Amino acid sequence: MTKITNPPQPAMMALPVITDMTRPFWTEAKNGRLVMQKCAKCGTVNFHPKPWCIECGSRDLPWTEMKEEGTVYSFTISRSVAMNYPGWESQLPVILCLIDVDDGARMYAQVTHVKPEDMHVGMRVKVYFEQISEEAGIPKFKPA
Repeated sequence: MTKITNPPQPAMMALPVITDMTRPFWTEAKNGRLVMQKCAKCGTVNFHPKPWCIECGSRDLPWTEMKEEGTVYSFTISRSVAMNYPGWESQLPVILCLIDVDDGARMYAQVTHVKPEDMHVGMRVKVYFEQISEEAGIPKFKPA
């Protein structure tokens, strides 16, 4: 199991809206597990959570643990606070990526522990987790 870190949370950071459909993702991240819905019929992995498979329409989508590594598909570097959430200021610059999770789906995530100038498409990354509330954790990635 990957270690979970519990950094002090800056004031006024946006937290995810947790719904019945997304709760397993956030709860398992709090427990140090990266899970996604995987179609029992065709094997397609969904991210973001959906009520049916994006390929075949099946509603049999058990939450499945994903591998802990992936590859950066694309990224952007944010050097300013977005959406008036000053809590992000201490984390600038923020590297936001699309990650192709090994044997999983492409997902949005923050990559940390790397200088912006060293970030590149194709970088291998490994997931780690931060607790963001009493009921949720969030997966983030760092160089593998």
